[in-house]
Amino acid sequence: MKLAPKHIPFERLADMAEGRAAETTREDREHLEACRACAGQLAEVERVTGLMRADNSVDAPRDVFMNAVQLFSARPARESLAAGFLRRVVASLSFDSRAPGLAFGVRAGQTADAPRQLIFGAGELDVDLRLAPVAEGWAVSGQVLGQCAGGWAELGGASGEAGAARAELNELCEFALTPVPAGSYTLRLSLGDLLVEIPDLDLRR
Repeated sequence: MKLAPKHIPFERLADMAEGRAAETTREDREHLEACRACAGQLAEVERVTGLMRADNSVDAPRDVFMNAVQLFSARPARESLAAGFLRRVVASLSFDSRAPGLAFGVRAGQTADAPRQLIFGAGELDVDLRLAPVAEGWAVSGQVLGQCAGGWAELGGASGEAGAARAELNELCEFALTPVPAGSYTLRLSLGDLLVEIPDLDLRR
């Protein structure tokens, strides 16, 4: 039984295509006539070699090349800046102690002057608010429930900046704002890269 001939090494095919081979032996020629794989590989090497020899492109100017390098080098900085953008979330009301029909967890005979509890959802966080009428107007306090590493709370908006109040969150993410006049406000909670807004907070009897 005749064994299949060994293929011509790629290095020798490259030498043959580029004319570096001292001579093409009779065995090589016979093998190329009988072996489609080696003949096809030689033809491909000759084609690529011809394209490389015909290439007349010019290298990019040094300043253009360096600008391209700097664009890729600046990419991590741009991604870091994008990662530092402030996220804004508008909270939604999930509980109101003055809502009609609440019998569970609310004391009977609750008066209009009693503190009002509101709970707002803001993604993975909840905000527990307490609104209480006082002699100076309304006292607003609360606590951020969930992953919280501190920040501040601020009232502002429809009643004007003169009635705005601001306080830092303590280690339990609680806050207590100075009393403000009755009116409609927006409560803003700054929690690192997250800004939680509670608009149209009505502070009236």
